[in-house]
Amino acid sequence: MKMPAPRTSPQAMVEVVNLHKTYGPLTALDGVDLAVEAGQVIAIVGASGSGKSTLLRCINFLDPPDSGDVWVDGHRMGFIEGGSGMRRASDREIRRHRADIGMVFQHFNLFPHFTVLQNIIEAPMAVRGFSRADAVATARELLASVGLAGKEEAFPTELSGGQQQRVAIARALAMKPRVMLFDEPTSALDPELVDEVLRTMRNLAEKGMTMLVVTHEMSFAEDVADTLVYFDKGKIVEAGKPSDVLRNPSQPRTQAFLQRLLRRTL
Repeated sequence: MKMPAPRTSPQAMVEVVNLHKTYGPLTALDGVDLAVEAGQVIAIVGASGSGKSTLLRCINFLDPPDSGDVWVDGHRMGFIEGGSGMRRASDREIRRHRADIGMVFQHFNLFPHFTVLQNIIEAPMAVRGFSRADAVATARELLASVGLAGKEEAFPTELSGGQQQRVAIARALAMKPRVMLFDEPTSALDPELVDEVLRTMRNLAEKGMTMLVVTHEMSFAEDVADTLVYFDKGKIVEAGKPSDVLRNPSQPRTQAFLQRLLRRTL
């Protein structure tokens, strides 16, 4: 069994070390290294197909990497250290580790036949072992925090897209994660609904949640993120303070991407 690569930042909440992932002939991740300290917000930008979403899916072990290592809160994802050394984790053990990571997708992924409340309480009871009373109390608090108090008995089809995405955020937070991953959470929304979701994410950042956010919302990235990472062809091409990367990128590929993005928004 391949031994884990040495960690470069033992105190990081999330650390990705030399990550590789391919899909047939396509190289999605090509030796990615990234460390995220507790409480940091990392914005990830890049063209479609550059590897951004694959990185989040590998961190969450929804798509196990081909090689390289992912550490989350001191755990090497996909592996368990026992008396006889390191071994591959079982599906059940991976699910337990994954419970520390909340993930919000583009398209909400709510259960349409469940009410808002049922969507939120199911996983905490099944995975975390919460009592129904505790799960319900947590769900009500979270719905209030995302501006949806009173929507407990609504079904997803009765909500706007922005409301559904805020329910998805509340559902992820109900697991009490250490890290939140956002995969372009506003890309499927009408423009007038984007701000309400970004407002919820800003509040999370202000409360100290560790977050990795794949986004095309550059103003959000500049205002909220500690670091902006530009991805291209499975590699991190440039990373730094968002205002520096956006206003004075040092790499030609970053400059070309930002120019294309600006032309599309004019």
